[in-house]
Amino acid sequence: MCLWNGRYRWLGLALLVCTLGAATACQEDDLFLPGVFPNASGFWSGQYRVSGCALSGSNDPFFCDEVFFNGASLILELELDQSGGQLSGWIYQGELVGDVVGAVDQDGVVTLDGVIGGLGDDFITTILAWQAGLLGDTLLGSWRFWVEDNAGQGFGAATVDAWLTLYGPSVVKFFGCAAEGELGTDAQLSDGLDGTDCQLATGMYVEGMEDGASFDVYTFTGAAGDSIEITLRSEDFDAFMLVAYTDEEVFWWDDDSGVGTSGTDAAFTLVFDVSETVLLIASSYWAGETGAYTLGAELLEPPPTAVRTAPAAREPGGRVRALGGRVGKQGRQDEGAAESPGRRFRRLAGRARGPTE
Repeated sequence: MCLWNGRYRWLGLALLVCTLGAATACQEDDLFLPGVFPNASGFWSGQYRVSGCALSGSNDPFFCDEVFFNGASLILELELDQSGGQLSGWIYQGELVGDVVGAVDQDGVVTLDGVIGGLGDDFITTILAWQAGLLGDTLLGSWRFWVEDNAGQGFGAATVDAWLTLYGPSVVKFFGCAAEGELGTDAQLSDGLDGTDCQLATGMYVEGMEDGASFDVYTFTGAAGDSIEITLRSEDFDAFMLVAYTDEEVFWWDDDSGVGTSGTDAAFTLVFDVSETVLLIASSYWAGETGAYTLGAELLEPPPTAVRTAPAAREPGGRVRALGGRVGKQGRQDEGAAESPGRRFRRLAGRARGPTE
């Protein structure tokens, strides 16, 4: 709960946004000065979680059953310019792009209007309502949009309501999901996958991951010369783990190398030629799996010989090499396999671009 001088701060959408995740105390200097508009410009990326979907003009349930079903978590990106309290820029809903205009008031409330997609696109989205609160480097709020079939595929249209959380460039994230914390050397942390976690939507291609898989993100920083064994263990689901650079480029993953009591834990060793921070993505091999897990990092002595080298020409320089991992199973449809019904909507659920492009 947030309290300034005995007054609660609301954003006009029945949402108190003084905290994000764990409750935090608000400071007096969080208040915006009179006559000064807070800065909402820049690149924002995150995910929105569908809370409602209503069909219109068709009996085909595609929109609400296969893409915008309740609980679906999809990626959204914004590029905003600001002049005073006025905003303009671009919005990326999957691979669809559109113009947006709007405003930010002195309380940090951002409102936007716009149309996403055009005459050459299979689908067009119209923003019906958008209201989000600016809290540091986070935009937290809700939006409602109208999506319609623009190619005569018989899908009709739908009105969709969703909660959204977008992050600025200073927040470390992976496909719109902010890192939940940092894993230390010779340390373990316990967490779990559930229906509130970020999801990999259809078209958000990540090598090795399945559409609909939930995931958590953590950072790990290795010192030059370190060899670190990373493990993801769970008795509730088939563990699947990826490692990526902070620009979100995945360079290694594993399914069952960690063995475990059920033979489905994930593990690999990272050899750091220089000090570097990487992202650890904890997920499940099969979409829809949930449960508790333990993520651990152990310093190995002496360093093993790495069998694979990640790309060397990078900024900020250096290499991280990987040993082990990449075990797979039969029976799951790969991303490159035949198109599924849900994949028809890739241009809305996928990703148009990344924050480093």
